[in-house]
Amino acid sequence: MTPKAVLFDFDGVIADTENHHIAAWQRTLTAMGWLIADELAVRAAEVDDREFLTDLFTTRDVPVDRLDDWLARKQAVTVQLLRYSPRVYPGVVELVLALKGRARLAVVTGTWRANVQAVLEAAGLAGAFDVIVAKEDVSAQKPDPAPYLLALKKLRLAPRSTVAIEDSPTGLASAAAAGIRRIAVGHRRPSGDWAEDAAFVDSLEPTAELLERLGF
Repeated sequence: MTPKAVLFDFDGVIADTENHHIAAWQRTLTAMGWLIADELAVRAAEVDDREFLTDLFTTRDVPVDRLDDWLARKQAVTVQLLRYSPRVYPGVVELVLALKGRARLAVVTGTWRANVQAVLEAAGLAGAFDVIVAKEDVSAQKPDPAPYLLALKKLRLAPRSTVAIEDSPTGLASAAAAGIRRIAVGHRRPSGDWAEDAAFVDSLEPTAELLERLGF
């Protein structure tokens, strides 16, 4: 069956954002008068912002009453960095433009909508996606199927008529739980147990090969 929609994860699939999050945390914490080691900053890119900052405050005996203020500050820095220095993976723009008109497109992500919009606008793809399901849209995040189920509801499509592109075990599990066919993209990450039973591709190029793998 030719897919009626292709659903993209954002971080790690469309955009390489790890360094943006690390830099945003380093700038935010510097404003607090803290210097953090690189390995701690890297962890900040791997876990939820609230979890990271709560743990950091707790280990340093800092009251958490201003937690939301600092989270908002970090998010503002992140959006600024993404807007002025977007890092879209090779093949993304070409694939999205090739899919436009053939299938409906959606972003299903655990990051904030502002982050997604900043990168898509900078990459010239802001009008390419019919649906964006972001962190603020659901109460349960991946690996829960809620983000994908909401995307299907907005698209008014059955799971069997869609395909998801993911880069992580949690994302793949989320799509699988929603009944969606999955493709795991490695980019710089080799195939392995993390890809589970999903079809694996090294990258999102060349476009012709990706279109075939997607079912077009």
